[in-house]
Amino acid sequence: MKKNATFTERRYDIDWIRIMLIFSVFLFHIGMFFNNFGWHIKNNERVSWLDPVMAYLHTWRMPLLFLVSGVGTYFALGKRSLGRFKSERSRKLLIPLIFGMFVIVPPQVYVEKHAQYGSFINFIPHITEGSYPQGNFSWHHLWFVLYLFICAMAAIPFILFLRSRFSNAFYTALVKASAYKGSFLVLAFPLYLSQEWLLRYFPPETHALVNDWAYIAYNFLFFIYGYILLSNNVLISRIIEQRRIYGSFAFLLTGLFFFDYFNSTEPYINNSLQLFLKCLLELSIALSIIGYAAKYINRDHSWRKHLNEAIYPFYILHQTAIIVIGYYLAESLLPVSIKAIILALGSFIICVVVYLLIIRPFNITRLFFGMHFKNPAKKKQKLETERLKIAS
Repeated sequence: MKKNATFTERRYDIDWIRIMLIFSVFLFHIGMFFNNFGWHIKNNERVSWLDPVMAYLHTWRMPLLFLVSGVGTYFALGKRSLGRFKSERSRKLLIPLIFGMFVIVPPQVYVEKHAQYGSFINFIPHITEGSYPQGNFSWHHLWFVLYLFICAMAAIPFILFLRSRFSNAFYTALVKASAYKGSFLVLAFPLYLSQEWLLRYFPPETHALVNDWAYIAYNFLFFIYGYILLSNNVLISRIIEQRRIYGSFAFLLTGLFFFDYFNSTEPYINNSLQLFLKCLLELSIALSIIGYAAKYINRDHSWRKHLNEAIYPFYILHQTAIIVIGYYLAESLLPVSIKAIILALGSFIICVVVYLLIIRPFNITRLFFGMHFKNPAKKKQKLETERLKIAS
């Protein structure tokens, strides 16, 4: 018999992980301005030591975010019908995506192509001309929003099964298997097999949708893992109990990752085994972070609710702020350290100010940024309740 978490049982650890991951995306894109990887705009002086650090972070950061989004989908679905779930996901994901493609992303494209169009006013009529990079229309960093929507819709057959009485036997078997130490590492095999097959036909990662099915399938598996594992109290307790095992695997495979980065293990480890070890690295990091977070930070704080509400609009805004500020810093003769401080603080402040003054107060902007509508009657009732408590 399955012992799933109740839909009203808040998982504070998941909220904290999501908040930290989105903030890590912000810092990652700050780093993209300075490192040697290809990006939309680059500083005139590169910082080579960032390359291995960011390559490592890139291997597991997004898979973990999809895993966390999977359990978020479990709680978002709740006891809703699938029709209501589809409607809610469309409002939360598709509306911000479309708004972002017409309003948030165009300044990023303009910065890259300003020599061609001159002023931004001249660029506006050309926003939808062709697909980026040859053309101008793009979702840029909002690829994650689109892929999350695809994962949520593709998960519906699995959700139907997991909601049915037939899932009892599935959860019973999973709970029994989870008693074996480190058993969840077996989940690396589906990850590996998906890539071993799909990478024969598609490139590793493009964010372009049409040819990105290897990357989509990989993250979809993490999404499903999150939905299954982190919605079941027994399975969560097993991950907590075995967190040191997963952490040990993560530590050893991290060492192998950096050894391979600087020395290459290719003569000793063939491509298929390297691919499997990569899957095992990302899964073990995800499981160890989930285990330690569930053990130590599954608690509320006065900041959590506000940060959790703000993090999605912050994600939508952040890359535009970074690229626009970076455009004015790129050819400056300022030291890299000063540029990094200006870029990080400047883009962070812009995002926070826009959120507080333009997005948060108004239902129309809340809609465009995937937030729930404000309920004045509910707020008034809450204030009245607090007033009566103080008076008494």
